[in-house]
Amino acid sequence: MATSEVLRTKESWIQKRPNVCGGDACIRNTRHNVWGLEEWRRLGLSNAEILRRHPDLTQADLEAAWAYSALQPQEIERALWLNRVGLTDDFLGGVPTWVLVQGRQLGLSDEEIRGSFDPPLSQSVLDAAWAEYESSREQIDHAIRDHTGV
Repeated sequence: MATSEVLRTKESWIQKRPNVCGGDACIRNTRHNVWGLEEWRRLGLSNAEILRRHPDLTQADLEAAWAYSALQPQEIERALWLNRVGLTDDFLGGVPTWVLVQGRQLGLSDEEIRGSFDPPLSQSVLDAAWAEYESSREQIDHAIRDHTGV
């Protein structure tokens, strides 16, 4: 995969480069990925605070990131999910059903979901989660919204 510019604004751009941040969308020629900036925004950091922490970024860079995030919500949500799972060494008492269901809602295959955990989950764990979702859809959807704001 060659470097590809995926969004350009008047003063900034978003691009994807192979072997840089896993090919994720990043600001200009930096390693600031869009999903990471979006996560900070969701955690309540203002543009001013993000710029204070990263003086190599500009307001135009953040505006480009927010525009890309709005244009590619599924891509951003998938990256946030994969990061959340990757940072979790151990879910006490097992992986919550809402986490697995959200992965499927984001379009991840069972194989991708299982492989996102270390050690990988068994198919029987996913099958149990899907069955639980069928019987408790409203509660699990509520849990997803509570934990992710989406």
